[in-house]
Amino acid sequence: MWKDLAFSLRTLRRSPIFTAMAVLSLALGIGANTAIFSLLDQMVLRSLPVRDPERLVVLHTEFSRHGSSTSDNFESVFSYPEYRALRDRDAAFSGLLARSTAGVTLAWQGSAEPVTAEVVSGNYFQVLGIGAAMGRVLEPEDDGAPGAHPVVVLGHSYWSSRFGRKPSILNQTVTVNGHPMVVIGVADQKFSGLISGNTPDFFVPLAMQKVVKPTWDVLETWDFRWLSMLGRLKPGFSLPRAQAATGIAYRSVNESEMAQLGWQNQRDRGEFLSHKLEVRPASQGINALRRNWEKPLVALMAMVGLVLLIACANVAGLMLARAAGRQREIAIRLAMGAGRGALIRQLLAEGLLLFLAGGLLGLVLAVWSMSALIHVLPRDYAGNWVTALLDLRILGFNLAASVSSGLLFALIPALQASRADIAGVLKDQAASVAGGGARFRQVLVIAEVALSLLLMVGAGLFASSLANLMKVDLGFHTERLLIFKINATLSRPQLQPAVAFYRDLEQRLAGLAGVSAVTAADCGPFSNSGRGGNLTIEGYTPKADEYVGGSQVATGPGYFHALGIPVRAGRELSERDFLASEKVVVVNETFARRYFASSSPLGRRLMIGGSNHPVLDREIVGVVADIHANAHEPQKETIYFPYAQWPGKPDRLTFYARLTGDDTAVSADIRRLLRSMDASVPVGEIRPIQVRIDESIYADRLIAMLSIAFGALATLLAAIGLYGVVSYAVARRTAEIGIRMALGALPGAMLRMVLWDAGRMAAAGIAIGLLGAWALSRYIESQLFGVKPADPAIFTGAAAVLALVATAAALVPGWRASRIDPVRALKYE
Repeated sequence: MWKDLAFSLRTLRRSPIFTAMAVLSLALGIGANTAIFSLLDQMVLRSLPVRDPERLVVLHTEFSRHGSSTSDNFESVFSYPEYRALRDRDAAFSGLLARSTAGVTLAWQGSAEPVTAEVVSGNYFQVLGIGAAMGRVLEPEDDGAPGAHPVVVLGHSYWSSRFGRKPSILNQTVTVNGHPMVVIGVADQKFSGLISGNTPDFFVPLAMQKVVKPTWDVLETWDFRWLSMLGRLKPGFSLPRAQAATGIAYRSVNESEMAQLGWQNQRDRGEFLSHKLEVRPASQGINALRRNWEKPLVALMAMVGLVLLIACANVAGLMLARAAGRQREIAIRLAMGAGRGALIRQLLAEGLLLFLAGGLLGLVLAVWSMSALIHVLPRDYAGNWVTALLDLRILGFNLAASVSSGLLFALIPALQASRADIAGVLKDQAASVAGGGARFRQVLVIAEVALSLLLMVGAGLFASSLANLMKVDLGFHTERLLIFKINATLSRPQLQPAVAFYRDLEQRLAGLAGVSAVTAADCGPFSNSGRGGNLTIEGYTPKADEYVGGSQVATGPGYFHALGIPVRAGRELSERDFLASEKVVVVNETFARRYFASSSPLGRRLMIGGSNHPVLDREIVGVVADIHANAHEPQKETIYFPYAQWPGKPDRLTFYARLTGDDTAVSADIRRLLRSMDASVPVGEIRPIQVRIDESIYADRLIAMLSIAFGALATLLAAIGLYGVVSYAVARRTAEIGIRMALGALPGAMLRMVLWDAGRMAAAGIAIGLLGAWALSRYIESQLFGVKPADPAIFTGAAAVLALVATAAALVPGWRASRIDPVRALKYE
């Protein structure tokens, strides 16, 4: 075997152009596959780096329960009393943990910054099986009496970036929202949290909830749901058995909740007791990245797989052509007694060397492309979860792709070449020994054209979807608009002091040079936050089991004017609504259509929340146009109310500043203003809202760009393959063409003959490709925005482009055929 490899290496070195073309083609195909697989593995496939991740489950329910809820993910949330009761009663789990996140201010050595805290039950690290990189992790004893254990565990990434990986931070005191807390450890480096793409900066016990969320007092509140729950199954418990045990325990917990809340309505009691709690596998934690990226990445993986197939087919065609040129050498070796098996092994070794070299170069291209992608990847998408580092899984995939494609696509040329007709070859009957290989190369080209068409259609669909997203009318003016978040409630948990600070800040910001308008909202557009809940609406009778509610946005005065949102009827919220005791709301058009049909909503009243004895305490004073809080999302029923009239505790606000001056200068002025007003209230990123908008369609932009690149690459490879087959066929038929021309055939006829042969291969490939493209479009339908899956314009355009490329690829060989000298041609063989 080593002799075969050494001989193959010398042989390939003597054909540098062939070797370079083959290795480069394979490197592009294998490198693209490795890069996309790396993304797919990290975002979709990889399990949490915890002990026995396959034993982890997450608790989920589809039931819409009474009360309030807030969540940082798409899974169900539960109250702390629910968690505590289920933890103590459910026999299916060896441990049940609870967690949530909170935005806090952390100060150390005189410097304060906004960070993310993971609020966790004391058994969090024990249930997951995670240790500490330094110090210790939280323990159940740290989650005892409320406020009794002011301790934190730093995330490894935050420890590295904020504290320079210094061990001296251990047992030091940091200030969280103005409260001193002791650093007791640093989490394991491999662990980045339970929600993919969301890396917490530190972990704090649930018992310290009042420190991280000063406006909340919810540790004993049954109808405020804010905690995700994950459990570890006991040994011997299958998922169905755990589901049964959890169902019994959950019904008992619901009975306790109804007793605590004093439910009397028998219908509500029956519905509440009968709803189910699901136990779902959670080896990947709460995988938000998978939810957003799985289908696009699977589609891209299929695309790059097709690119690799085309590259392999091209290399197989090159090897067949090269083997045809070596038929005399092979025939002589067979005539001298060489075994067919030995020849196949030696030719196969050449192929494997090519594919392995392509795989190695592909690794370099994969790392380079991954680094480029991560450099521009928004932090909101991946945080510290995605890296360009090569691990054993990626290396294994690359090796498997190289070896398997090498064995498959090098074996057939080796078998073809070893079937040489010794007598025919030694008599120089070249045409007789290459026919089988030529037919196989034609089949490869037809396959290349079909796969290229499939990729071009995919690229057209994704590009059209992106174009539609970029043309969406968001409903407000995005030009020259800065966005940033402020949370004054961490030091001002009561409503009036927080509102006073926010109003003062709005007025001062409006006075800055280069600022023409300022407004604020708790859940404004592109703030990555949302609030919703039940509503009771005057004059509206809900259907059976109908959810009556909508999104709720607390705003500053002049909000609609500052953002450029048209007022359709009535008026917008103004300064007088912040001073008056009369509660008012403004609704959007979608809300008015659903709940008031053709009648006017002005003057009608509603109540936030549901009740058997509602107090309709808010009057509708205006109707405004719909806006998109995100380009992907349709308009939702929305009510707007002054943030001075928050129901309950205040919250953080997102500020919007309309500019007439320079972004950078205004941002610096905003930071100086905040420091002068209250240095303990940090401001995070200040960015143009257009950046947020671009980030919200980043995945669509990336997939469209990659699919266009893969489609173009596949088309180029297919064109090269078609050119090679047609050129080879013209060379084989030189004598025939010479005879035809000697008998009177015109050069134009020879050109048409060559183009006709190429056209038949292209037509067959296009027909097959259209069927495959139709199936692909159905699979990616849910990822498209405003595009029909089988869009005739895209399908027709892709077929036309590929037909033109095929014609162009055949023109040069056809032109050569039309210029053949009959005299020389008759001497060709």
